[in-house]
Amino acid sequence: MRSSVTLHLWLGISIFTFMDSLPIKDFLFYATAIIMVAGALLTVWVKNILHSAIALIGTFFCSAVLYFLLSAEFVAVAQVMVYIGGVVVFIVFAILLTSHLGETALGTGKLRKFLAVLFSIAVAVLAVMLLKEIDFGTQTPAEDFASLDAIGKRLLSPDETGFLLPFEAISLLLLISLIGAVTIARTHKEDRHAGEK
Repeated sequence: MRSSVTLHLWLGISIFTFMDSLPIKDFLFYATAIIMVAGALLTVWVKNILHSAIALIGTFFCSAVLYFLLSAEFVAVAQVMVYIGGVVVFIVFAILLTSHLGETALGTGKLRKFLAVLFSIAVAVLAVMLLKEIDFGTQTPAEDFASLDAIGKRLLSPDETGFLLPFEAISLLLLISLIGAVTIARTHKEDRHAGEK
């Protein structure tokens, strides 16, 4: 028992010491990026829509790991909470609750596959052309560029560098969506009660 605890402690210390060096961070970045691209491709290629949603969860989780590697912890946690915890779980529940979509495989025609490949190639070429135009200098970001304090000040700042107006517009849009959903659900409930009478 004591040797097992010592082994685990030694492994933990050696892993943290090894992760502190630069090559392991590069390795983690490339490994996570490869897994993320594979998950994104699976999201598009898998015929079962439930498996596609699960691959999307993996893709979002890998992007959160990349944010952690870039020292943007708040963005990583927001990625997990908003996208994985909210949006994708909602999609999975919608799939499972509506007409057994998770059980059937949706087919695609050859024309759609050809157009999808053509569109993907066009987007990739456009991305490469745009990346060639950008000058990636050796700028080092500020010490607190992704701190919670800096994000909060930038998000709720009323001056021209802030995002107060879009923040309030999105909250108003979400409120309108919530009121619309309640109205639609209430209308269906009243129609069902009228049909039972």
